[in-house]
Amino acid sequence: MSSSFIAIEGPIGVGKSALIEALEKEYGKQALHTFCEQLEPNPFLEQFYEDKKKYAFQTQIAFMLSRYRQFEALQKKLGTPDIFAECKLCVSDFIFEKNDIFAELTIEDEQEWKLYQKIRDILVESAKKNTRPVTPSFVVYLRAGEETLYPRVNNKYITKDYLHRLTTLYDRYFFHYKVSPVLIIDVNNVDFVHESQPVATIISSIKKAIECPPTQNTYIKLDDL
Repeated sequence: MSSSFIAIEGPIGVGKSALIEALEKEYGKQALHTFCEQLEPNPFLEQFYEDKKKYAFQTQIAFMLSRYRQFEALQKKLGTPDIFAECKLCVSDFIFEKNDIFAELTIEDEQEWKLYQKIRDILVESAKKNTRPVTPSFVVYLRAGEETLYPRVNNKYITKDYLHRLTTLYDRYFFHYKVSPVLIIDVNNVDFVHESQPVATIISSIKKAIECPPTQNTYIKLDDL
């Protein structure tokens, strides 16, 4: 297997952590290096839950800055000469750009949305100047709708309507993602966290894509396999 860097994405409750654990078992921790998102405490989050419209902008800016710091650390690690000599597969469970999904979902004021975009663009340009960005060979997008996700999400602030709007934006974003090819794996009505066959199928699909990287978005529906 050739060395590779991939990213795994998907909405809350879809099973990203479970998939990374399964990949660690498949490859072994010596051959797999993971970069897991660990957001800093957001000082606006509690206020956001109380008044979403008023605190959406501050909340998303705080999240974006936290993700940017992690993105910088990830890029520096990927840029070290020995990273792929030490392991065969690097996996990140986030991409920096996905912050736009939550920002678009929550920021309602047009002027705040435009300001958010300006700050984001400044950060993106800064990253290009300071580092030579390493993009994933492909992104694994674990796709599921609100009916599948809602029973798994234990958060009183997250409603089925919120999940519907969130997953709709995830679809729109990753169906048209251009930075890297996307391996779209539809896990609706599939509990690959607790069932061995679905996770084996997902890992097999990822390994095939590593050996022969996709050149365009590829859609896989587990129910059809």
